[in-house]
Amino acid sequence: MKRKVFWFAAILLLGCLTACDDDRDDKVYYRPLIVTVHTLDDGDYYFERDNGQTLYPSDKSLVPGYEAKERQRAVITFDLLGGGTGYDYDIALLSVRELFTGAAEIVEDPSLLATMGKAPTSLLLTGCNLTEKWMTLCVAYPVEDNSKHGFHLIVNRLEEPEESTEGYLDVELRHDDAEGASEARLDRMTYISFDLTPISSLLENKKGLSLRILTQQNGTKYVRFDLPRKQE
Repeated sequence: MKRKVFWFAAILLLGCLTACDDDRDDKVYYRPLIVTVHTLDDGDYYFERDNGQTLYPSDKSLVPGYEAKERQRAVITFDLLGGGTGYDYDIALLSVRELFTGAAEIVEDPSLLATMGKAPTSLLLTGCNLTEKWMTLCVAYPVEDNSKHGFHLIVNRLEEPEESTEGYLDVELRHDDAEGASEARLDRMTYISFDLTPISSLLENKKGLSLRILTQQNGTKYVRFDLPRKQE
């Protein structure tokens, strides 16, 4: 029953992320978009899509308190404006919500691996995405206080995977759960995103990533993600 509830909730989440706001009839309301935040020298900022396109928020009136952090991942909603800013899109920023942002790492120290936790995590495949720069995962886990949770995307040099696919780099998702899953009663879904720069050399000539993840419903699973094909 728990598994059915999870997938139903996942469908509802996707509906929330892709629904348009029909109450706004003055401008077109755009669907939420996962982006990378980039800061400028004058304290200003802009956003980059995973396809490389850039968005500059020339209207920030609805998010006056937002403090941008370089290479932070975020979900934004926006209206498209018509001004020429030198970016691909000129936008009015309606909202910005930061995502958990980590960096992939190679782990060779047993004491470091021991600190990374092994809490189970559900994975919603339709919300995941892999590019040469970022791996973004849609996950769910029991949580009451997100500040007590952390995630690590690692190349585990200490433990051999039970499954390995030729042409794919083996990685593993580790979940720290300081509050203890038994104390949290409600599964919540969120996006987590990892900068792949630290393992970029290992990704050369690879088809993608083979992710090892300990799931809540089905134990340890291996999921392959393909890198986008390079245009010739």
